[in-house]
Amino acid sequence: MHYNEILTQPFNQAGFNVIYQPSCLQRPYTGTSWTIQYPDVEWTDNTVVVMHCQDFINVDNNTSADLENIENYFGENAKRVIVVVWNLHVPYNGPLNLIYFPTHSYELLTELQKTQDEWKPNLLNNRQYYWQCLNGTIKPHRVNVAHYLQKTFSNGILSLHDEIPLSHMEYSTHYSWNNAENWHLLLPVYSNCQANIVTETMYSTQTNIVTEKTLMALLAKQIPIVIGHKGIVQECESLGFDMFRDLVNLNYDNDNDETRWLNAIQLNAHILEGKYTYDQYQDRLLANQTYVLNEWPSLLVKEFNNNAQDIVEYLRR
Repeated sequence: MHYNEILTQPFNQAGFNVIYQPSCLQRPYTGTSWTIQYPDVEWTDNTVVVMHCQDFINVDNNTSADLENIENYFGENAKRVIVVVWNLHVPYNGPLNLIYFPTHSYELLTELQKTQDEWKPNLLNNRQYYWQCLNGTIKPHRVNVAHYLQKTFSNGILSLHDEIPLSHMEYSTHYSWNNAENWHLLLPVYSNCQANIVTETMYSTQTNIVTEKTLMALLAKQIPIVIGHKGIVQECESLGFDMFRDLVNLNYDNDNDETRWLNAIQLNAHILEGKYTYDQYQDRLLANQTYVLNEWPSLLVKEFNNNAQDIVEYLRR
């Protein structure tokens, strides 16, 4: 089932007149807020609007400019608006009805489910490198991590946009916005590295998203060292992912922005130097892959439907 149907079905089945706005976040993106596409609505007592935020909404200092813009646009009808968000733990207490469903992740995983018999066997080879750290779009924390790894550790695969290119897979000429294609392109790297230093998209704001960068590490049966916004590892665990707390020193997860990236690396130098037995974690690595690929998407749908039912009951009062 396509996510467009998932996002509207509970409200249609409840008998509401559903106005759906898919992919409401429009470019250009200013860096602090999105241009938002709104649907035409003729309001009745039975009307609800579902706004699908296909990308992250901005959150910083416990406020979201995007949600404020949506709330202000709908005014007194905001209480009948459902906003589907990718973000976890959005600090919002207004009249809009927020509901978590990461369509970005769901779409990728359901696409990779279809071809799993083709790519899974490639992950069974012996792994030559202790770690990988792939950095596409230039961001300060990625530059810091890449430069530190470059001068400190060996036996890994490192990239940083076109400054530190992957051989035959240079970022500016090979990367696309189709993450399923990127997965197949990068599979020779993922299948040859035991651990993954994941420099996530968000770092110094409260825009809490878990992206394909983390998901791909888990799909590739890699030990994840995730460097992102404060508390991201705990959020991954709350989603059901095994973050190997007994092997990975996660004491960095709530450190401040200035030191978190460095502490993540230094506290886990034993992994980057191969001072553990990768093979002893195979059962858990496989269980992680199975959960993320074949179980989590269905759980997302189930959780969405449960939360949607709560909203339906609220709207009927």
